[in-house]
This record gives sequence, structure tokens and C-alpha cells, in this order.
Amino acid sequence: MVAEAESIGITTHLNPDGDGYCAALALQKIISAMGKKSVIWMDEDNLKRFDFLLHPALSLASQNPEVQIFYPDIPLSRQKTDLLFVVDCNSYERIGMRRSLLDNSGFIALLDHHILENHPIQADLAFIDTAYVSVGAIIHELFQEEIASLPSADKVYVANCLYTTILNDTNNFANANTNAEVFELAAELSRLGIKPNLLYKEFFLNHAAEEMRYVGQTLSTIALHHDRRILSMYSTQEMSLENQVDPESVMNITRWVQGVAGIDAIVYLLETSENTFKISLRSINLDVNAIAVKYGGGGHRQASGCTILGTREEVLSKLLSDIQQAITEYDQNR
Repeated sequence: MVAEAESIGITTHLNPDGDGYCAALALQKIISAMGKKSVIWMDEDNLKRFDFLLHPALSLASQNPEVQIFYPDIPLSRQKTDLLFVVDCNSYERIGMRRSLLDNSGFIALLDHHILENHPIQADLAFIDTAYVSVGAIIHELFQEEIASLPSADKVYVANCLYTTILNDTNNFANANTNAEVFELAAELSRLGIKPNLLYKEFFLNHAAEEMRYVGQTLSTIALHHDRRILSMYSTQEMSLENQVDPESVMNITRWVQGVAGIDAIVYLLETSENTFKISLRSINLDVNAIAVKYGGGGHRQASGCTILGTREEVLSKLLSDIQQAITEYDQNR
């Protein structure tokens, strides 16, 4: 498939995270070792927090010629590829304007580990398995031989990217999807030469003071609902402007409250523009993905997200109603 393709593209979901984007970087390096060039297509996202994975000569993601920003007016000749990899999502809704890349691809290969979402992508080859901890783990499974044959430096680079996908999707091995297979994969990547302590620090602890203040202001909005079983919090545009922080570059704010005792669900509302909120839902017991799908989003059973229009009060009211219903059903079935 890769060998026959003259032009290859790679893309992932809107608002890329440490799984989708880092898996794309790993896949690109593997493809390069096969003697093929590829382009990772992204929106105009702030990818600076992933700079620790890039070569020093490409210290800014925007300077990497193999990572291109997609604009709607890009000529079709540039959008067309013989082969397009879509990683870490399976819905047209989560691709956004980059849908045209799919429409102009000769062959679409989809690699994902999420529950099937609304408006599923029609791929020529789809590998979707929710048993995998991350799409990076899928890439490791599919390309083990190619990874093993890489030069030493490239092997470590790919291993760093794949380990970061695990850090992202397990929240540093704290989520319920952490199991023996995950630790075995982490051990294998360690044998390839990664330094887990450094990757953890770079990915989770590399915060600017302004970012920490932004997180603190968000945590100060914490409210409890439904007999203290639901925790909500929010970030406003004013907070990001005051701290000169790009909200999309802030590492997963919900992780700061996942240790609160007695909580069945966490709701985080990020104001991205007036009356537009990006929602993050987290729960150990509830299927929050079912709620996110209702609003055109998706993800995992215990961690999912969507975007909802309305005032903050309206959006929160809708979500609290949905979660309260889910709690009632959970209580009845216990």
C-alpha cells in the first residue's frame, strides 16, 4: 500500500492531542524509512507543546516542512494523494474542513481506537479496535518489523512518539484503560531507548507560569451539582487573554480534578468564542461518550468531548440534565 503510493498524506482530528498528532509523527517517520515522503495536514493549531519530539533544527512545528497547514483554498492538485492515513478518529465531523482531503484521496486508510461515531468515515481500509490503548499502540502493532529495522536514532524517535500517545490516553497510567498489555508495550518502548522520566516531564510538567495561573483561575470556578456527584468548571476567553495563553496548548485541565472524591462525572466548558463551548466529559462509571455523541462529538466511554453553542448557563444546564439521567440509570442498574 505504502510502496505503491506516489503521494501520501496523514491527518487526524480537530484540536489534535498527544495521541493523534504524535501517532502521525511516528507514522511519518516509518513511511520515510520506506523511502516515501508524506505530509501531515493540520489546521492552524498551536503544536508548540509537542516541540520536544521534533528535531532541534525544526524546533517549531510550523517550521517543519512535512507538517502543513490546511486552508480551504488550497489547490486541489495539492490536496490529492494516492494514499491518505486518517488516525485517531473515525467521523467526518471530527475532521472539519479537511474533509476535502478525504474526498480527493485515491485510497483512505483509517487507524483508530474510538467507538464508532456519528457520520463514520468511508475508508478503503479501516482498522478500528477499542481494545488498543491509543492509536499509537495500533501503529506499533502494524509496523513492528519496520520499527525494528529503523536506524537507532529514528527508532528512538518513533518510540518517543508512541510512548507519548500512551501517556496522553492513559493520563500517565492513571486511567482505567491501563492494563498489563499497556505496561508490556511501555516496557518494549523502553527497550527501544526512550527515557520515560524525561518524556513525562516534557509532556506533563513543562508549564509556563501564565499557564499555571490560567489553570488556577479555571479551578476556582469549580461547582458541585446533584448531591456533589457532578463537578463542573469552565474557562473563559478573558482568562486566556489575561494570561496570554492559547487554550488549545494547555494540557488537559480535567486531569487536575480527576482525584476529587465522590465525583461521578466531570464537565469542563472551554469558551472558544462567544456562545461557543468546547466540552470535555470525564467519568469512571458513566458512558459520557453517549452524551458527547448526542451533540456531534465522540471519544471514549469514560472520556469524551463535543462542541455546543449557547450561553454558558444554557450549555451547562443541558449537560447536567443528561448526566443526571445517566447517574439515575447507573444507580438503577447497580
